[in-house]
This record gives sequence, structure tokens and C-alpha cells, in this order.
Amino acid sequence: MDVVWITLLLSVMAGMWWVAYKMEPHWSARDGKRFLCNAQEIENSQPIGRPRETRVLVMPDGLLHVSRKRMMRRRHSLWILVGKSPEPPRKMNVYVAQLRQNGQDLPAHIVLRVPSKSRCVPVLDEVLAESQLKASRRAPRSAARAEPPDPG
Repeated sequence: MDVVWITLLLSVMAGMWWVAYKMEPHWSARDGKRFLCNAQEIENSQPIGRPRETRVLVMPDGLLHVSRKRMMRRRHSLWILVGKSPEPPRKMNVYVAQLRQNGQDLPAHIVLRVPSKSRCVPVLDEVLAESQLKASRRAPRSAARAEPPDPG
């Protein structure tokens, strides 16, 4: 009889470990500008490591201040949103951000996984729309010169 109880106890513990491993952390402030999610780095279209718990602050200029814990220290960096997955997993939104250092965009990317009902989704969508709008605008004085009107 003891073998049955020990087996049952080990099965319950394994099930709880599996549920805890599959659960994604998420928290969002009321305004949606600060949130906690899972993020994973991508380099050359390949994921690096495993998804890690990440703190994100959406700054007024549209940059993302990302803080990720590695060992006992937090590493801080600035990122800019560049895209959103058109076909995300069920009940999730997936955003892609590019590393920005000293005003330069670097080739490093990060993927942010956020529940679709989160308060930060509208904020991230707005930041993404604004960044795409800025990218689509032409630089000053780059338009082709207009032909003078026909005198006739």
C-alpha cells in the first residue's frame, strides 16, 4: 500500500512541476506602460537560449526599456518595436523588438510574448503604429522637385 501512496505523491509532484514550467508569468500596470512577460533573444532567425522572465517599461518616446535577470544581476537595455506576429499562438500576442544602442539599431532582436487580454497590448500596438508611421515618412528635402506649371 505504501508503494501506491509514494507513486501517487510523485505523480502529483511531477504534474505540479509540469504546470509550473508551462505557466507564463505576466503582470501589467493599470496604464499598460509597465509589464512583465516572457522574452527570448533571436539572432540570425534562430532563438538563443530559453524564454526568460522580462520586465518592460514603455518610455514616452516609444522605446522599450527591457530588464532581464541573468544569474543574480539584471541587465538593462533599450529596444524599439519593429513588428508583430500576424499568426501568434492562441490567446497570445507576439512582438519583435530590435536592440538600440547609442542611437544605432543593432542586429539583435527579442521576441516578447504577451497575453492578448493584457492591458499592455493597446499600448504596444500604438507604439508599433507610431514607429511604422515615422519609418514611412520621407526625410525632409527628399521629395522629387515639382515641374513648373505650363504657361499655356
